[in-house]
Amino acid sequence: MRMRTAHAAAMRYLISLCTALAAATIAGVFCSGCSAPLSAIPAPGSTAPAPRLSQLGLFEGELAAQRPRAGVVAYDVNASLYAGGAHKQRFVLAPPGARIAVNADRWQAPVGTYFVKTFSFPVDERNPQLGERLVETRFLIRTKNGFDAATYVWNDAQTDAFASPGDLDVPVSWLDAAGVRRDQRFHVPSAAQCAACHQGRALGWSSRQLDHRATYSDGSTDQIQHLLTLGVIDARPSAHAALVDPFGAAPLELRARSYLDANCGHCHGQGGSAEGTDLFWGFEHTGAGELPACRATRDVDGRDRVLVPGHPDQSEFLARMRSERPRVHMPRGPVQSLDQAGIALLSAWVSSLPSAVCTD
Repeated sequence: MRMRTAHAAAMRYLISLCTALAAATIAGVFCSGCSAPLSAIPAPGSTAPAPRLSQLGLFEGELAAQRPRAGVVAYDVNASLYAGGAHKQRFVLAPPGARIAVNADRWQAPVGTYFVKTFSFPVDERNPQLGERLVETRFLIRTKNGFDAATYVWNDAQTDAFASPGDLDVPVSWLDAAGVRRDQRFHVPSAAQCAACHQGRALGWSSRQLDHRATYSDGSTDQIQHLLTLGVIDARPSAHAALVDPFGAAPLELRARSYLDANCGHCHGQGGSAEGTDLFWGFEHTGAGELPACRATRDVDGRDRVLVPGHPDQSEFLARMRSERPRVHMPRGPVQSLDQAGIALLSAWVSSLPSAVCTD
């Protein structure tokens, strides 16, 4: 019986994989910000593509436990990009003898660096000991031409993940904090979506995102010092602003600006795909003097001002976040679920701003 179940699961995976591959081939999808389409990648130090995650040699023991092998370092960011409610585990592997170069903001990875991110959903939010269902492990690999991207989709048995061309919707379900069953689809990105977000960059690798305090196995409590001690980075950064947890205990303004930086600033910023709009949401552009207050914009559901201070219901950027229409919704990409917590945070922030009446 177990063999028939495993065979059926494998067949379902192969059918979905072939369907996605055919769609990607027909569409001619390639990653303009990355140097190759999503596909199997080689293990560190190899040139042979590895179709299974287990063949990459990045984790020890049971693969689903995500225990990094020596040299693979777990890390975290201050403000996470919303990904349909998925949880994330992050890892980095720098090539032997090389270190990531640190500057005040965006850090520069040497050729051969692997950035790894695993997406998962809890079985039951009320009982973390029940674990999580792993859905996808995503890669960015620094090459001499930019970044190669790849994604590996986990099987139902949670024993391995398999290289995928992306553009897949994976059904997920879990019990929320109230014990209510939640069902949705998690979107595994295509190569074009990789390019739209990353623009040839590893987004979380900046001083503002990695200046983070936690307790590590070596007893340190400063993530930057931890990365420096392990030889992942080459120096401490100079003075810089640091993001905060958008849903933590920091002041509302800092939490809202951190959320905007993490979820919007990579496109609406220097080098981003929306740079031409001259509408910037990076942390350095959302202080009181640079907010797009009353700025006229294309009408979305009756809102034609980007931000109306004191009036979240009149602000176009929030109307975009609430919209389920893919060509309207922000951030760009397939809309699997709205970020209700993020919408509530930014609505509270706009409400806290001195009220204004926008006139022509």
